[in-house]
Amino acid sequence: MNTNYIPISSSSAKYWSELKDLSDDVKLELITLLSSSMVHTRPNDDNANWADRFVGVWKDDRSTEEIVDDIRSMRTANQIDIEL
Repeated sequence: MNTNYIPISSSSAKYWSELKDLSDDVKLELITLLSSSMVHTRPNDDNANWADRFVGVWKDDRSTEEIVDDIRSMRTANQIDIEL
């Protein structure tokens, strides 16, 4: 592969000089490792189902309607004057 026509940043260039002579198999392995490191939620990752940690945590004796009414009654209008 001729890399003379592939634009790379100066930050990538320092890595490329170290990696360019590796075998294709090693390069493919590195690609796999780099790609998987970019995935934010993996099946065994504690953050994969972070919302599940909150299921059943809220304890309240009020009904859904009462909670909604309380939220609505607590709303305030924006009283900030903005000069344009």
